[in-house]
Amino acid sequence: MADSMTDNHADYVRKFEEAEQTTEPARKLAERDRDYYDHKQWTADEEAKLKKRGQPIVTYNRIQRKINYLKGLETQTRKDPKAFPREPGDDGSAQAATDALRYVCDDQNWDVKRSEAYENILVEGTGIVMVGAQQVRDGIDPVLINIPWDRFFADPYSRRVDYSDAQYMGIVTWMDVGAAKRKFPDAQAAIETTLESGRTTETYDDRPKHSMWVDYKRKRVRIIEMYCIDNGEWKQSFFTKAGYLMDPVASPYLDCDGSPECPIKAISAYVDRENNRYGEVRAMISPQDEINHRRSKGLHLINSRQLRLSRAASVDGGMSASAIKREMAKPDGVIFAESGEVEALSNAGQAQANFEMLQEAKSEIDLLGPNAALSGKNENASSGRALLAQQQGGMVEVALLMDRLRQLSLEVYRAIWARIKQYWDSPRWIRISGNERNLEWVGLNIQKTMLDVAKERLGDDPEAEYKLAMIERDPRAHMVAEVKNPVAEMDVDIVLDEGMDTPSVASEQFDTLSKMMPGLSSLPPQAMALLIQASSLRDKDKLLEMVEKMGQDQAAQQEAQIRKEMELRAAVAGVEETESKTAKNYADAEAKKAGMAPDLMASQAGALQQALTMGAGIPQAA
Repeated sequence: MADSMTDNHADYVRKFEEAEQTTEPARKLAERDRDYYDHKQWTADEEAKLKKRGQPIVTYNRIQRKINYLKGLETQTRKDPKAFPREPGDDGSAQAATDALRYVCDDQNWDVKRSEAYENILVEGTGIVMVGAQQVRDGIDPVLINIPWDRFFADPYSRRVDYSDAQYMGIVTWMDVGAAKRKFPDAQAAIETTLESGRTTETYDDRPKHSMWVDYKRKRVRIIEMYCIDNGEWKQSFFTKAGYLMDPVASPYLDCDGSPECPIKAISAYVDRENNRYGEVRAMISPQDEINHRRSKGLHLINSRQLRLSRAASVDGGMSASAIKREMAKPDGVIFAESGEVEALSNAGQAQANFEMLQEAKSEIDLLGPNAALSGKNENASSGRALLAQQQGGMVEVALLMDRLRQLSLEVYRAIWARIKQYWDSPRWIRISGNERNLEWVGLNIQKTMLDVAKERLGDDPEAEYKLAMIERDPRAHMVAEVKNPVAEMDVDIVLDEGMDTPSVASEQFDTLSKMMPGLSSLPPQAMALLIQASSLRDKDKLLEMVEKMGQDQAAQQEAQIRKEMELRAAVAGVEETESKTAKNYADAEAKKAGMAPDLMASQAGALQQALTMGAGIPQAA
């Protein structure tokens, strides 16, 4: 068994040394790329030659300006992860998963670590994040660790940008011998033996650099943490040159399916046919060198001149050649010579040619990465359409790098969710960022008894108090009836709704909406939705939600308007009916009066006739 473990250790050491030696040229170039970003763009030999020549050493760092713009673009396009349900009815679980992911990201300051990884992608070519776990007061929480590019190694035969085909990955760390012995008490012999290790390359070494497995001055040892696929399963091990500090075991980190996984998530900007990784800086090195050299040469040509001296100018009693050169270099220099003895030769042609080549070099580096229009620094745009076209051209190049970062972010989010499912097995409350005066909380793995469930379901039932009292008498009332948001049983899809949220895209979106608005204002919501769906607008889902809400509001307003009109018509009809009845009654009364008038006149005439007859003594007819 011991021989088997020894052979296995030798195989692990061989794999690490293979990765170290195979990638050494690429890592050297990555170190140079970092130096160029950090203003270190002249070698010691070049500086010595320039100083000897009297030529100024100038550095116009356009690389850092380009990379800083891309970093700023990343900060403006940060988006939060979102979990979607995989089955109908799981909306609540998906929202709880979303809140849990965002809580971990906020707790671990993910935005800053993501930006650090993106800088490594742009400069050295690879960004690395480890999604591990750590003990906290409430249990075990996911932890995000940004791994510096020069402490990371991987299978040199991996060809994919995300290392998904890598057979092993790992981290190189330095640790004090005493600390290493305390952390690995059963491996003290291996640590002591490592003190006699041989030399290695420098990239993975500590700062300041040391070219050995150990730092004898400070008594530090180099420790390798490796995750390797062994018999189809990811295994974790810690070792030094002399032996294991921890024997290979199944990785303690599980994926969402419960299988051991590698917690290291890495992605590269570009991979060449030799599997060398590199970033956006690599293409800028040559034009940056030309800018620096031609700028230095141009200044040297302007400040220098060639002289033609006759022999009489430096004879006894005259000025020496070196003295004449010093005087010619002075703005107020004085030269004593006869006519024709000293002649300054013009180098204007060389200076002009050097200046033209300098302009070409500057134009070349301006075309790389984000162009001037996208950065908002192009003063030569002839029209808004031309500016928009240049912005779109720059966005196409930036999109690939942003997609790399998006892919890394997705892998990190899915690993975070896997850690949550693995370690969050007890009740956990998470605060949702919102109104400070009215904080909201979401619960995970919250156990509810039969009594708790009954309280929620009864609600405002007038007999709730009586029913709850009856339920509380049941011995099962305080038994767990259900678990709300059980993390281990949640099955969600994690996605990112990332977009290029830059002023150029925003202006394009605004311009498109402005052109569509005159036609949209006269259309019903259904037609507006069809038009938006057929357009190339970004975030169409959000716009469609706004249109749908607008349609609902319009429908509610129309319904209220119809109701008011109906009420008004009913009121008008009531008034008209009342007026009609009043008019009819008045007409009937008038008609009745008109019908009674002849009878009254006849009665009055008869009475008058009777009175006349009686007064005249005329006998009445029988």
